Amino acid sequence: MRRNELPDTCLSVLASTGQLIIIKRGEHGYYPSDWDTGDRAENRNIADTHNKRRGISDFQETAMIAGSMFGWTLPGASPQWYLDNAKYVNSNPAKGHIKDPVMSVYYPFNDFLLRYEIMGKQRLYLPMSALPKELMGADAQFVMQPDLVLGMPVMPVTAPFGDNVSCTVQLEDGSYTTEKEINAEYQITARVRVGNAEFVIGEHPKAPDQFVTWERNCQNDGDGPPNYFWGHYGSDRAAIIEDFCERASGEHRLQHPVHEQKAGKER
Repeated sequence: MRRNELPDTCLSVLASTGQLIIIKRGEHGYYPSDWDTGDRAENRNIADTHNKRRGISDFQETAMIAGSMFGWTLPGASPQWYLDNAKYVNSNPAKGHIKDPVMSVYYPFNDFLLRYEIMGKQRLYLPMSALPKELMGADAQFVMQPDLVLGMPVMPVTAPFGDNVSCTVQLEDGSYTTEKEINAEYQITARVRVGNAEFVIGEHPKAPDQFVTWERNCQNDGDGPPNYFWGHYGSDRAAIIEDFCERASGEHRLQHPVHEQKAGKER
């Protein structure tokens, strides 16, 4: 599951009573949860903890609420709608370390932290280029799953700053997976979905061109294996990451021409 997709189910709290509820994708209304405590604050904590453990963001929960109340075909029932309506705040140079999501290992970084406002809350993101090869590479344990914010793939992070203005960055739950995938001997290291299209980065250290970006049509693939096409090959990691971001952004512009024109005027 990507963070711009709806989960099968999620927990939430009924606004009127504070009751802990279960929302199921595609179904109208909600189901009461057996975990309900009768206390709004405690129920909110249970919902947040459970959703976070499953990698479900608050905008995914909000989309589930909207769909269950007003219909699943409305824009607000898509998590991507909230990312498309984000507001860019600023970007600031930052340095410090990125924590491995599983092991107690820290990798140095010196790049920019991007700040966006989504659903009235400011959130931090890292450019894809800031990710070290230990986290996004052929030998990594993970496949990166960035958010598509205003049409650009970026990694959602938390970053509490220390007294010396350095920070320790942690990837948010749901922005990576440990499910490995191989295509044509290339290890898939990152993927992002744009509507029915998905773009990926692959790496094969022993190939003449070590890196590749591919596209696939998720709707055509259905439940079958991914059918990747239009490979862009190269030996420069930075150039491939840039190509990955440009392909995703270009597809987003094709799918949202009116939104892109509006965003351009605001900038």
